[in-house]
Amino acid sequence: MFSQFFTYSKFTLVGGFFLSSFAWSNTLTAEERLPEIEVLQSGVKLTVAAEHPEVATPTGIDVDEAGNIWVVASHTHFPPVEYKGPKFDEILVLSPEGTRSVFYNQTHHTMDLELGKDNWVYLIERSRLLRIRDTDQDGVADESEDLVTLETKAVYPHNGMAGLAWDLNGELMFCLGENFSEAWSMTGTDGTRIKGSSEGGVFRLQPDGSGLKRVARGMWNPFGLCVRENGEIFAVDNDPGELPPCRLLQIEEGGDYGYQRQYGAESHHPFVCWNGELRGTLPMVHPVGEAPCGIAAFGRGLLAPSWGEHHIAFYPLQAQGAGYKTSPIQLVKGSRYFRPACIAVNKAESRSNWRSWYVTDWVDGRYNVHGYGRIWKLEINLEEADWLGSLKLEPETEAAKQAERLRTANEEFSVATLVKTTTDPDPYLAQAAYVGLSKRVTELKWNDVESADHQTQLAVLVALRMASLRDDSTVNRAEWVPHYLEQTDPEVQFELLRWIADVELKEDLPAVEKLYRQSGLRFEVFEAAIATINTLQGQPEIGLRNEELLLERVNDNAASPELRAFALRLLPATLEQTTPAVQEGETAKQPQKLNLSVLQNLLEVDDDELSLEVISALGSNLQQGEEILLALIQDDKAKPGLRAAAIVAISPLVTKHRQLFFTLMMNADQSVREEALRGLRGAPVEDTERVALKKAAASFPESADLVAMVLNPLQVLKDRPADSQIEVWSERLDNVPGDPDIAAGRRLFHHPQLATCGSCHRHKGKGNTVGPDLSTVHDGQKKGWLLESILQPSRDMSPEYRPTLLLLEDGRTFTGIRLQAYTKEAIRDRNGEKRVFDRDEVEMIKDLDVSFMPQGIAQNLTDRELRDLIAFLNQL
Repeated sequence: MFSQFFTYSKFTLVGGFFLSSFAWSNTLTAEERLPEIEVLQSGVKLTVAAEHPEVATPTGIDVDEAGNIWVVASHTHFPPVEYKGPKFDEILVLSPEGTRSVFYNQTHHTMDLELGKDNWVYLIERSRLLRIRDTDQDGVADESEDLVTLETKAVYPHNGMAGLAWDLNGELMFCLGENFSEAWSMTGTDGTRIKGSSEGGVFRLQPDGSGLKRVARGMWNPFGLCVRENGEIFAVDNDPGELPPCRLLQIEEGGDYGYQRQYGAESHHPFVCWNGELRGTLPMVHPVGEAPCGIAAFGRGLLAPSWGEHHIAFYPLQAQGAGYKTSPIQLVKGSRYFRPACIAVNKAESRSNWRSWYVTDWVDGRYNVHGYGRIWKLEINLEEADWLGSLKLEPETEAAKQAERLRTANEEFSVATLVKTTTDPDPYLAQAAYVGLSKRVTELKWNDVESADHQTQLAVLVALRMASLRDDSTVNRAEWVPHYLEQTDPEVQFELLRWIADVELKEDLPAVEKLYRQSGLRFEVFEAAIATINTLQGQPEIGLRNEELLLERVNDNAASPELRAFALRLLPATLEQTTPAVQEGETAKQPQKLNLSVLQNLLEVDDDELSLEVISALGSNLQQGEEILLALIQDDKAKPGLRAAAIVAISPLVTKHRQLFFTLMMNADQSVREEALRGLRGAPVEDTERVALKKAAASFPESADLVAMVLNPLQVLKDRPADSQIEVWSERLDNVPGDPDIAAGRRLFHHPQLATCGSCHRHKGKGNTVGPDLSTVHDGQKKGWLLESILQPSRDMSPEYRPTLLLLEDGRTFTGIRLQAYTKEAIRDRNGEKRVFDRDEVEMIKDLDVSFMPQGIAQNLTDRELRDLIAFLNQL
């Protein structure tokens, strides 16, 4: 591995293009400067092939057999008032001899270009796929045919149609973005029409525009697409802001990748996933850099530029069941004015030991067209690229062959076999079985599954949803929904709500509202019911944040305390300062608000789960909630578990109430006593306090470990095994006396001073979304996984949660999960807050190899506490 930096002289001769329009001098603006490029791998070479003003804000690119570079020069993507460029986008041809010609200039918002047979050049605009060609050989296109038109109200340029690639059958594939969730209708030349909204996808059609078909769905903005020589399809999908990262996707027929824009921009929605978390959806192969626009097949891997992170990376693909895994290798990294976008193989490359590609470069991070642009030539010397490996594709795995057969739903597989395979741990096999089953469900009636086992009923339900979403669906809703509404299994209830919401079965709103009021719902079902009601009432974009509906449930004395607790959990934590006053004789209804009066009334219901939610809300508003919490803590008649939770809630004020905590540490109830001791941890101890603590240890030997953590934590922790000794740790925790205390583990998870897990992680709707949701970490995890994650959080860090460090010009640093990168940088910090910085404020951006989850959490906890925390998370 080596690094190479290079700049450019006044006149540069590269790849046959003589470029003299821009001289390197100190008088140039920052936007015009050539970027600093670092070549990171042996055998890699990057040179300029063309640049502004010959090429401006280039997007799509292709190369013909003669070595001519065909490129889209964009002039219509948010042109500023003072923009002096052409009225239309230009389709340029740059010859190896150095000539430049305009082949076509009649399109708007042109996203990609692909060369085809019979001299056709295929172009894709935001709302149109067309092809053009030159019939009189004068170098200018004079024939044009529309192949696909997209009818919609949405006009934002680059969340419409984009991304072109040929498959092995000679069909043209293209992508569609989420279209701002506006309804759309797509029509081919033979009248085939596909309708949709809310999500992006991949489509295919014949070269003449006939035979339009949907291939896959559930994407945000798949901008780049490629097909490998074995027919496998891959795409790069930009992320929707609050759900990073951008994704490398393996595109399968009937694939669903989990995203639907209609459900809003919040980082959590029960019916949205980003990495295969929901039944019948597929995961990403790996995260890719911010704002990927192109992808190209190369050997056993893929090449993908990152517009937002200024690099080009190679993604070697290693078979994993029916899918792939990868560990990316950065090839080149540039400074902020290196904005690589689309990529195309150089079909005219004649050297046997070299491969080459051309890459478009937007140069500047502004979305508005600005007149700058470059084309780079990326070359790889196969003899020197020791990182590359074999170029010959691996043979198809047996799992991949089986997945392909499963999707066809042929008679080789019975319905029972398909159902069983939906639980396969390989997500590609499981999803393929769902696709196959969705093609067979029209053969079934309710009577066929009424007495079947739980898994069959569940799998058929998921398949019915998939069939309903398919454009040629013939599912009889009335045959199934009423029967499934009678089921009480929470997994069935969740999937039924997901189906009703996704296809907006508005006639089922009364039944959903009835379900929402049922006692005994699991939290996930309650959450799904809220989202479904919002959707059927025409407000899908608010997700779960229907405050009026939630407050109505919180204040409904006829509702079960459990449902009132769920509703309170989903409400924003901020309390109203006062209850709105109502003048005598006033009839106007005041809006409901969450305030201290409401919370006090909820405490009087005397239900443990509801009271715990009230305590949590008070703890989030200590300036207002302190008095109620203190009263609860000092009430000897209150339930110990509630008093303990209140102590945790008020622990940030331990300095103010230190004497109270010392009094409580002598309480006869262990939970009250130990939460007081946890609150005292970490602060200096005076001599008189030391005496009191030793007395507590003598009086309550079962709490001596917590007393020791206040007195001398280093002594408690000195004989512990290394963090890497997971098996030793596991045995050590198994030998802790007594049974695990689930309630204590729950308090530790949400403790604001100690474990602080809830500051980053969500659990059953409570907590933050900085890290992964931990509601179901017990599902499918290897033994010791959770312990290993706590002890060594950076060892097996999920790439989508890799943090980024921003160093500002004024010396301040911020760390968070990267959300966006253009003229502004956006991260989600460890408190779950979105932080946005102007790019000019940022001096350095660095991806970190250290997890956002802090190292040493276990050093803040006793063995017993660590055992209780893990027991809480592992409970079913």
